[in-house]
Amino acid sequence: MKVKSKELTGSRRGFEIEVPAETIKEKFDEIYNEIEKYAEIPGYRPGKAPRYLVESHYKDKAGDEVKKRVIGDSIVKAVKDAGIETIGMPSVTDIVFESGKPFSFKAEVHVRPDIKLKNYKGLKASKQKAQISTEDVDKVIEELQERHSQLKDVAGRPAKENDWCLCDVEISVEGKPGEKNENVWFPLTPKSTKPEFMSQLLGAIPGDTRTVSTVLPADYPKKDQAGKPAVFIVTVNQVKEKSAPVIDDEFAKDIGGFKSLLELRGNIREELTKAKEQEVRFKMEEELMNQLIKSTSFEAPSSMVDAEAGHLLGDAQQRLQYMGYKIDDIQKEEAAMKDKFRDEATKRVKAYFILDKIAQSENLSAGQEDINKRIELMATRAKKTFEEAKKYLEENGLMEDIKAEIAQDKAMEFVVTNAKIEEA
Repeated sequence: MKVKSKELTGSRRGFEIEVPAETIKEKFDEIYNEIEKYAEIPGYRPGKAPRYLVESHYKDKAGDEVKKRVIGDSIVKAVKDAGIETIGMPSVTDIVFESGKPFSFKAEVHVRPDIKLKNYKGLKASKQKAQISTEDVDKVIEELQERHSQLKDVAGRPAKENDWCLCDVEISVEGKPGEKNENVWFPLTPKSTKPEFMSQLLGAIPGDTRTVSTVLPADYPKKDQAGKPAVFIVTVNQVKEKSAPVIDDEFAKDIGGFKSLLELRGNIREELTKAKEQEVRFKMEEELMNQLIKSTSFEAPSSMVDAEAGHLLGDAQQRLQYMGYKIDDIQKEEAAMKDKFRDEATKRVKAYFILDKIAQSENLSAGQEDINKRIELMATRAKKTFEEAKKYLEENGLMEDIKAEIAQDKAMEFVVTNAKIEEA
């Protein structure tokens, strides 16, 4: 077998492989010997037909099987001889498979980076205190009050500040008819609604139609209309006022079964502190990881970067849909969004390999107790039993991912424990 090997960008290795015609003939003989045992040919019992008929009837099937086996065996040998460790499945192109001639093809594999770690102990990082103020608690209380407020019909008066108007909206951009939307809420507060809409809707009653001239914002979902003058025809359907609950012990009981407002505030402070501590920890870990990435020179496998960028893109698209953006508008920006996520994806892939190397160097792995705790956590979040969660992971081949994830968490903990942390 002749092999030409070439290093490619993106942590890839390319091979040009040629297998001698004699080897191909031997492989055909091997395959036909297997097929003969079960071959079904009219006029003969299964497995009893002469060889020449087997070769005639099963020529295409045998050829496909030869290609499959030779390509697989050849790539395995080429990778072994090159002394590299691959990631994922190889890609194969330029197949030349002709009778009586050598079999040639090109293969490309993604190579696991050979990482040479520098010092990952004694790194410096800053850690801020997880402080929660009275104002932070007050803000959550106000948000809870807002969430539990009710909109009530207004009778006998026009809309005033702090009311809510339910409207139908027709838009024209540069004089051209645009989209129509029904039952759009306009909160009549300066923080939520632009002044030109506020000025028209204040004093309105159900049935009124108001015209608002404005300029569409630069981040308008439809990029071809962003920044252009537009006219909104707004028809008021309903005017409602917001009724907010009084913040007292009864309020605390109603929203969460707390005995008093004081207990509610204590619970809020506790949850905010936990969230702040997680945020502080995340920033500290990020600071340490940035140092490790900067000091460790290797190229992230492009296939993994592409996959991670795809995951980030999918998450972002789901969030945009949840925010009300139209699928067509989101898809138009897909290429630009994916490019935007490549840097973050590259960083995540590099972090994965660095932590994996640290875990190997320090003999950090997932024990059964660690695995069970992780499965229990996943089961709780998914509202499943432990056995249901475990079965799902096993059936979908995800158990090794769980082990790797735990080992990486331990590696990150090792870096933090051995770092020099300064209180900021």
